[in-house]
Amino acid sequence: MMDFTKRVRGTRDFLPPFSVKRAEFLRIIEDTYREFGFLPWDTPALETAELLTSKGGEDIREELYIFKDKAGREIGLRFDLTLPTARVLAENKTMPLPIKRYMIGKVWRYDRPQAGRFREFTQADVDIFGSEKPIADAEVVAAPWTALKRVGIQGTVQVNDRRLLDAIADYIELPESRRDEFYRAIDKWYKIGEEGVRKELGELEKYLDPFLEFDTDLVELPEPTEKISAAKSALLKLGEYLDDFGVRWTFNVFIVRGLDYYTGPIFETFVDRPTSILSGGRYDRLIGMLGGREIPATGMSIGVDRALDLYGDSMDLRAREADVYVAVIPGYEDVAIQISNKLRAAGKSVFMDVTGRKLGKQLADAERRGVKTVVIVGRETENGQVVVKDLDSGTQSAVPLDELLQKLS
Repeated sequence: MMDFTKRVRGTRDFLPPFSVKRAEFLRIIEDTYREFGFLPWDTPALETAELLTSKGGEDIREELYIFKDKAGREIGLRFDLTLPTARVLAENKTMPLPIKRYMIGKVWRYDRPQAGRFREFTQADVDIFGSEKPIADAEVVAAPWTALKRVGIQGTVQVNDRRLLDAIADYIELPESRRDEFYRAIDKWYKIGEEGVRKELGELEKYLDPFLEFDTDLVELPEPTEKISAAKSALLKLGEYLDDFGVRWTFNVFIVRGLDYYTGPIFETFVDRPTSILSGGRYDRLIGMLGGREIPATGMSIGVDRALDLYGDSMDLRAREADVYVAVIPGYEDVAIQISNKLRAAGKSVFMDVTGRKLGKQLADAERRGVKTVVIVGRETENGQVVVKDLDSGTQSAVPLDELLQKLS
């Protein structure tokens, strides 16, 4: 017999109370993005296989969900939110710049499921298109970093720059044909350690010690060439803007990220290593690669589900399912509806019981849902009153209906 209850591997269901925390987290992220002036975009979950493989070529296919539709066309599920946005910009060549957009949605990658990593997950992106200035890089870091701070997560943004990495590679005379291989190895510094990196580098290990001379504080970073000096100056200016935004950051020469994607500053945000919950960087060539005009671009993304999995229990999130629980004594349903409508019109979220069960079970249900204020609608309404019970203190009192909103404010 077929098991219809089995979920697709690498996916999961979100149910209360976790889903309530998740919705609140998403609301805080979205509100913060709007406060910074970013406006919402959305794109289809489905894109052409041609687009999805445009960044990494055919080698990336193993990581993607690609299939043929009924007309034989190859399509797939988006694996990030940036590439579909770049497609929109490439298609609409006359959109006025700059553009500040945010996008929150699910993406899919055919990855090996493990702790903190799923095949379906949610990203919350912010991007600025049309500015090559470091203040734009700082702002796309500041918006999501502020959202995380508002829920009690104060990670440290690790900052590097692809231009600095290339300048160092020039200085230590690392062959250009082997740089991607070298970068991939040093990007694993905090996952496999120095010994593991040296082993993975093989014959390229001789370049590691000269590279490690740049494992310093940014201010103390050596400047043996003009290119290194220019890249350092750019990072110092970016750092000034990050300081102005109140972002906690540090320079880290081991941060590499996408080899053929990022063109300038790159960012990884850690609370506890090695898992990053906020990352991004500057990618000035992507839109032009898709046939659009050359548009400078920079962005950051919160790994929503990863952040919740790691820190959800400590996040400052509203865990209750409603502001008020309306307990209904059978026979007083009409009045309960009227009272619930008034509370909702006043901006309160209301869970009204619709089961007709005994009051004790309704009170226990309110407690289970994390709702601490219960309005009991029963015989007292005949005298123009309701009973308001505080589940934290256990106290209750009769409140005139015309004073209920004031009591609950």
